[in-house]
Amino acid sequence: MGKQLASALGALALGAGAVLTSPGAVHAASYPTCNAQKVVSASGSLFTYQPYYTGTGSRNCEMSQGAQSDAVYALQIAIDTCHQDISRDGIYGPETRRAVRAVQNAADVGVDGVYGPQTRKVMKWPLYKGGSGSVQGCSKLGV
Repeated sequence: MGKQLASALGALALGAGAVLTSPGAVHAASYPTCNAQKVVSASGSLFTYQPYYTGTGSRNCEMSQGAQSDAVYALQIAIDTCHQDISRDGIYGPETRRAVRAVQNAADVGVDGVYGPQTRKVMKWPLYKGGSGSVQGCSKLGV
């Protein structure tokens, strides 16, 4: 009886550890996948484009390696313009994952290479001026 109890407790502890240490599993259950980009007002006539989920209209969405969409393209433009040089192809591949990890590391937030609401809030976004189409600078929007 003692061996069975110890074995059961050991299996339970291993299972709990897997749940607690798997950030990808937490992300997957939390937010839908971003699948488009939308205009987000910054201040005055300045705006940016950010990923969002068309099903709810929410920017509380996430993307990870393998995603392909206009949302990925918006993320790549922001990283390429405001953080570091990366390709802009709309495909969340290893290069985009590494760039997201670098943004997360620089902002001192959880580093997992998955874009989500926390990453959106800490990264800089290119600011465009209405009508001009040119980048006026980069800024953290915090929202």
